[in-house]
Amino acid sequence: MEILQRLIALACIFGAVWFMLPLISNILHIGMVYPALLLTLIASMLLFSEKIKTVLSESFWNVAFAILVAGALIIAVFIGFMALSASNRPKTQQKITVVVLGCKVDGNVPSRMLYDRIKTAYDYLSENPQAVCVASGGQGNGESISEAECIKRELVKLGIDETRIFIEDKSTNTRENIMFSVKVIAENSLPTDIAIASDNFHQLRAKIYADKNGLNAYSLGCPTVWYLSPSYWTREIPAIIIAIFG
Repeated sequence: MEILQRLIALACIFGAVWFMLPLISNILHIGMVYPALLLTLIASMLLFSEKIKTVLSESFWNVAFAILVAGALIIAVFIGFMALSASNRPKTQQKITVVVLGCKVDGNVPSRMLYDRIKTAYDYLSENPQAVCVASGGQGNGESISEAECIKRELVKLGIDETRIFIEDKSTNTRENIMFSVKVIAENSLPTDIAIASDNFHQLRAKIYADKNGLNAYSLGCPTVWYLSPSYWTREIPAIIIAIFG
């Protein structure tokens, strides 16, 4: 039993370090901090359980450990639903509006995450010539052009006819991405079945907003860079809760 505890503790420590890896790229957000803290606490309680029990009553220790484990399980359940939503791919030759959700633009060059979304949209649009696209995203700090314009330029460079691409360049977040894209879809009589081109972790929240706006959403999910992925999945959980109740 002691060996098993140590192995689980080591796995938790490894996980905590993985969640904090975005610091390498000067990134810090809540999705890194709370899971790393949770895993560190679980590891500490497993490695130093006897010492902790000399300070805390055994009943308090059991309750505290149960709460930490329950927290980890709740996170796992959310991630399961997020993964399920990301797997809901559109059928080929379906009448679809591909909505590409904006992400950071460095000057006028797409960031790695944005380019992955653009490439995912391109793959579907090139295989399904009847599909159209809404490029969604406004212009933020450090961006020379809007995210929507960047998406359109890159898709055209890759070979997509610009007449198939519609622009939504006012949004500043996911809720607005979807809400403002609905207006573009309605104004241009585009299909209301949409395929959301964004990271896999982003699909469930985007679908929640799409459902609220009367759209039937599918996933064109793409993987996130490996060292960023865990923290972005967990960062998404509070945002999903806000999307559900907001």
